[in-house]
Amino acid sequence: MKKWIIVSVAVMVVLLSSMYVTKPTEDKYAEWLLGVVSERVGANQPLENKTLKALGEKMIKSNSEYHDYVFFTVHTTRFMGKEMTFIGVYGSFVPVRR
Repeated sequence: MKKWIIVSVAVMVVLLSSMYVTKPTEDKYAEWLLGVVSERVGANQPLENKTLKALGEKMIKSNSEYHDYVFFTVHTTRFMGKEMTFIGVYGSFVPVRR
């Protein structure tokens, strides 16, 4: 019985430690969201793509809220009347529907 408790605690420590170490930062979020937006704009519109690269990261950071919850992060971006919320965990971003 004690063996299973020790193993369970060790697994939880490893999982939570890896979540803490790999949680994405605010800069990673801005970089990731800029990449997603650039993909959607596409290569067909080079002027918009250049504008996004020049101003996109600043616009994203100024319109976003960042909350750090030790093992994960929550990012909320409001832009053009839309609100997008993502949870950052293990170096990835997962959209949250409300």
